[in-house]
Amino acid sequence: MAWLLGCFLLFGFASQGDEGTLVGRITDAISGQPIGGAEISVQGQGRTVADAEGRYRLTLAPGTYDVKISAVGYASLVVNEVKINSQRTTVEDARLRPAIEERVEVRSGAFVENDEMAASNIALRREEIRATPGTGGDPLRALSALPGISSVSTEFADLIVRGGTPDENLYLIENIPIDDFTYFTDRFDNGRGGRLAILAPDVFERLDFSAGGFGVRYGSKLSSALDIKLRSATRDRVQGALFADSGTAGITVETPLGKRGGWLFSARRSYIDVAFKVIDLQNFGRPRNFDFINKVDLDLAPRHKLVLTALNFFERFTLTRDEARRLGRRVDRLETVRSSRRAVLGARLDSALGTGAFSQLTLWASGQHADGTFLRLNGVLQRARDLRDAEIGIKEEASVAFGRRLSFETGGGIFWQQADYYTFERGGFSPLEEEFFAPTHSHRLRLDATASGYAYAQASWRATRSLAVIPGIRLDRYGITRQTLASPRLAARLALTPRLAVRFASGLYRQPPALFILSLAPENRHLRAMRAVHAIVGLEWLVREDVRVVVEAYRKDYADLIVQPTRLLPIFRNAGEGEAEGLDVYVQKTLAGRFAGQIAYSFLRSRRRFDREGPSFPADFERPHQLTIIGITRAFGFGLAAKYRAASGLPYTPTVPVEFRPGFFLQRIARPEDRNSRRLPASFSFDLRVERQFSVRRASFAPYVDMFNVTGRNNSTELNYEFSSPFPTRLREGRFLPIFGARLEF
Repeated sequence: MAWLLGCFLLFGFASQGDEGTLVGRITDAISGQPIGGAEISVQGQGRTVADAEGRYRLTLAPGTYDVKISAVGYASLVVNEVKINSQRTTVEDARLRPAIEERVEVRSGAFVENDEMAASNIALRREEIRATPGTGGDPLRALSALPGISSVSTEFADLIVRGGTPDENLYLIENIPIDDFTYFTDRFDNGRGGRLAILAPDVFERLDFSAGGFGVRYGSKLSSALDIKLRSATRDRVQGALFADSGTAGITVETPLGKRGGWLFSARRSYIDVAFKVIDLQNFGRPRNFDFINKVDLDLAPRHKLVLTALNFFERFTLTRDEARRLGRRVDRLETVRSSRRAVLGARLDSALGTGAFSQLTLWASGQHADGTFLRLNGVLQRARDLRDAEIGIKEEASVAFGRRLSFETGGGIFWQQADYYTFERGGFSPLEEEFFAPTHSHRLRLDATASGYAYAQASWRATRSLAVIPGIRLDRYGITRQTLASPRLAARLALTPRLAVRFASGLYRQPPALFILSLAPENRHLRAMRAVHAIVGLEWLVREDVRVVVEAYRKDYADLIVQPTRLLPIFRNAGEGEAEGLDVYVQKTLAGRFAGQIAYSFLRSRRRFDREGPSFPADFERPHQLTIIGITRAFGFGLAAKYRAASGLPYTPTVPVEFRPGFFLQRIARPEDRNSRRLPASFSFDLRVERQFSVRRASFAPYVDMFNVTGRNNSTELNYEFSSPFPTRLREGRFLPIFGARLEF
């Protein structure tokens, strides 16, 4: 804390430096064509006009601005919280939507429509992710503040979307599919998800997220889609940023490649293990991760751009025998060494064709190797895995605009998967009776290069000034299940007034079985794809240009879910069914002016069945009620933010203790209808964030503190069973955790 206050005082009297530069490119949101003549203006500061290629440049004094972008025949756009620093270049690209009528409609950048995410969608920019308290800049934790989205606990970052599971979410980075978006995941052990996102907030330009009803461009997942665009490097000068907090440190460098290209490089390394020792959290083990992010933009011609992406992620987690012995969770008391190495390469060619067509050709290759050894405290091997897989693919996506009322999008791709998975699990470790008596098993899955593919078509028809209809169809060929499946979808938006609209989305969604599940037993090789039907209806009210209210009711019907009826054997089947229904209410004020904030409330009812005739029970991650309130303001040069969250507890299954031998107890589920029939107490948390930015000549310095669980509330997270006791105890999270950090731009 002392060094942070010192930074505030040291730089508190620093004067603003020279002017900075705002540059970018304005394009048509549907056709991808450059919009020459678009006007870019900042009230009271200046204006400029984009050239024939849609590029613009505007010189501004250091500060934070709302930038208005407008063009004849297009709906105007306001991009909030654009930061200009002394002698630095800020890149801000924008996509404008054609206007059906000549009236001007101004919307904040956060409210931009996305035809592929017609309902339940939100867009977040880099500054909004950073400003959200209680996240440490993690984009997944920022998204979990939205309605209908939660996580297992504050320890985990993976998203639980509208009663689904962490593996039901789709992730794309620069149009490249990413299998797992987190570090230190438990998805191979107990399905709770990962601890933090693999990307630092410094590399984002924007992310688009849909909690359901997304278009046919997105497939092979049942619940949500997250589409991430990395920011582009400036083409004016070499500039960069150093960033560090209580657990990580990194650097980002932007290098021009002539006048028609730029290279963004970012490297980040954690020292969480050191931080845990400092704050006396040594029983958490020693997690370490580092990553390298590369993005190169090259203008091959005025209408053709090549984007190259190279991502590398490394992680290692060790837990010594002494550290394992002190863990509260019985099933985690294993001397552990596990690691993961992932690489993703991609190349994308963006082409504006003619006067109304746009094409994206993407090639990608990815590979990962995850291994782990888990020993009991007596040195006996309990679990081992060696998982290697690779994927290579190509896809083409194109859109054509036929005037201002009709556009057509189509695309398709083919990819090959290859895997070699080895798994080993010994029985007799868990206090749950079924798992205790499970036999020791080991299996290997060798998947030769297996081809899968998909194709889709979608039309966007503005039938009238008030009504837009988006029908689409997707066809998937899953090589691992040998299935060819069609998924029709439909979305619509009806404007009742210029500021009030009804929106609707419905469709069929598919998801093939995970390779890890296939590897657990030969019987699992016959599993088929799961399916879900979404139905969403909502009301959107634009109170003013920077405030909106969204109310949505939804339902998801699941079928052919992959379930494990008994823990005795790792055999799964497509017998599960279920449904999730709820109501989301969202009030949002964007980062404009002195105040921003949001109120998000969700009601959820999510049920599952192991088979059609079996009893229905609450889904594992059902939280019936969740309320999140966030407020952000600026005062005396400081950025201040607070977040309050209240949420129902997760369900759990009551058990009956069975004394297997004197003083040694196992836990038995007495009746099938007891599954998830009880619930943990509600959880409450209050987080704060304080930040101050200073500029001295070309440098900009921003120290901050992000405080988790300020009140130290002890929230129950799960039950823990011990062999020595007939009754469980509750595990809790109640530590006040401050994260100190700073960012230096140069």
